[in-house]
Amino acid sequence: MKKALIIVGKIILAFLILDIIVVLIMFVYNRIMLRKEDKLLENYPGQLVEVDGHNMNVYVEGEGKHTLVFLSPSQDVSPAITFKPLYSKLNSEYKTVVVEKFGYGMSDIVDTERDYKTMVDECRTALKNAGVEAPYILCPYSKSGLDTLIWVQEYPDEVEAVVGIDMAFPEHLKKMNIDTETLKKTADFMNIARATGIIRLFVPDSAFSSLHSEDDIKLERALVCRKFGNKVINYSEFVTIPDACELIDSRQVPNKPMLLFLTSGVTEMDTRIWREISHSYVDDLENVSFTTFECNHYEIIEKESEQMSHDIRAFTDKIDD
Repeated sequence: MKKALIIVGKIILAFLILDIIVVLIMFVYNRIMLRKEDKLLENYPGQLVEVDGHNMNVYVEGEGKHTLVFLSPSQDVSPAITFKPLYSKLNSEYKTVVVEKFGYGMSDIVDTERDYKTMVDECRTALKNAGVEAPYILCPYSKSGLDTLIWVQEYPDEVEAVVGIDMAFPEHLKKMNIDTETLKKTADFMNIARATGIIRLFVPDSAFSSLHSEDDIKLERALVCRKFGNKVINYSEFVTIPDACELIDSRQVPNKPMLLFLTSGVTEMDTRIWREISHSYVDDLENVSFTTFECNHYEIIEKESEQMSHDIRAFTDKIDD
């Protein structure tokens, strides 16, 4: 019996040593790749501007009477590329802008605690420092709907209109019952996965949009290995959601022209409820139009950018009348 236990112990020890060797190999390989990707990421769209002593990335392209400012969905590591299938169809007629909040894209990961109003002010400062002047047509995707509603409520003169890309309203987030403790544990795990390079084993080509070029996918992959699941986008922003929802609900619904693109919603919520919440929030407003797509929340830009660009043109033409 004692001999058998010794053999089992040696086998377990061998596996532990093997695991350590694999992790060390991955760590060294990851450090080499990170250095190589530094050069690659110099080609990432946008310019870095200083905001509160840190760098935020702002991508600007095109000229026109209206300025479309795209605000990213949660946990998106490469917003300037995510929105490309859409803004590339619009930048010949509009100034198109993508603001990457801290933790997203090429923007810094910051340690400071920030509420949603602070995040809005950071975006405003980034736009100003990038030379992009108001008024804006804000184009929030998903959770950045909260940023947009606070922006319009705080600084109505800066916002000409809103184009919601399946944007989230407070009631959406309330019904999701977000478990911040689980998110924190996930962020901690992802920090280890990125630091060791293990994350590189779980980033297949299928994780990226088929509409993105090979070069863009290389950029996205590099950013996934640096930014995915970081504490800012996977935890800090979610902790402050209840306060943001309370702030928005305590104020008047913004009376701005709105074009709302709706999908079948997220997996955590029934399609009917997802859409009803969007309609309900703007029920008392007159200048609101909807386009509903039969795709899920995460596919809208990949599958419907052509129709969306057409509807945005019609929407701004109506504003100009």
